[in-house]
Amino acid sequence: MQQQPQHIALYVPSLRGGGAERVIVRLANEFVNRDYAVDIVLVKNKGEYLDDVSSSVSIVNLDTRRFLAAVPALIQYLRSARPDVLLSTIDSANVAAIIAGNVSFVDTRVIVRISNMLSSKEKALDHPKHKIVHWAAQQIYPFANHIIGVSNGVSEDVISYLEVDPNLVTTVYNPVINEALISLKKKSVGHPWFDDSNPVILAVGELSEQKDFQTLIRAFAIIDRTPEPRLVILGEGEKREALIHLSNELGVSDRIDLPGFVNNPYRYMSKCDAFVLSSKWEGCPNVLIEALACDAPVVSTNCPSGPNEILQNGSIAPLVPVGDTEKMAEKILETLDCDIDCSHYANYAERYRVENIADDYLTVLFPNKNVS
Repeated sequence: MQQQPQHIALYVPSLRGGGAERVIVRLANEFVNRDYAVDIVLVKNKGEYLDDVSSSVSIVNLDTRRFLAAVPALIQYLRSARPDVLLSTIDSANVAAIIAGNVSFVDTRVIVRISNMLSSKEKALDHPKHKIVHWAAQQIYPFANHIIGVSNGVSEDVISYLEVDPNLVTTVYNPVINEALISLKKKSVGHPWFDDSNPVILAVGELSEQKDFQTLIRAFAIIDRTPEPRLVILGEGEKREALIHLSNELGVSDRIDLPGFVNNPYRYMSKCDAFVLSSKWEGCPNVLIEALACDAPVVSTNCPSGPNEILQNGSIAPLVPVGDTEKMAEKILETLDCDIDCSHYANYAERYRVENIADDYLTVLFPNKNVS
């Protein structure tokens, strides 16, 4: 009798264009290639990454409006599908997954992935809904079967902030590099700014408080250089109008472009003259690893957590203090003026190969079985 494949469920609110969602898609596609049965369970069946999911992966749509309302639907799914393991990411999904896993009375192991610094996040939250979710996460996370931190900094923060047993937490970096990325970075950009002599500074991410593109725009505005640089920020979010207002106020709006979400940012990364990560906090920023894989000259804030580990204490590329406009401008200018050999950057990014990271995930998901 043929043995049933092990069944993995990956739970996330949607497949919108964020880093956590991209990780879920990469893991799902890799797991199904290894003959696991894979479901992606969504609160809402929407998002820019839906088309990137392998046809061999099952999409389960809970079709609910709020994360708490998703709990009964998730319980029903667990009782019906009975996956061997449920891996969730993003605080609201993690809370729902742990509640559902503990009251559904099935043998499914619930693993939650924490992708940001909980302590830093708490200080920055101002919306009541976010505060409630964050408080619930603090109370409920210790009831997971296991917790994955996406960097050593995140794992250490989880252990100290939640006061959980260190044996409950394992660091597994993000799966970032695959053959698709290598191929996509070679595509033409199709943006006129990348075809002339003016240097282009690039940033990628949600237009949110966390990414702190305000500091980047202020730094960009004080860079005194000929020919004048231009700034392209790829992504969407609630801060779009504020960023446009700031660029107008500083008199640099004609040299800044916000094209929105782009499904292939790698072609931009491989052609830019400097890539900047300006975040106030992170976990293990995919875009920083992707920029290295695309041989982009990099400048990053030394935010908690991730950049310091990825850039090896600044030995690979410069780290600047969070929110320091002048230091950021200084390092961007140095990067533009120096002929930096980035040809070896891709070698540093190899440790984040999807195949290697998938092995690490499977070791956590199935601790008593051989990875295959």
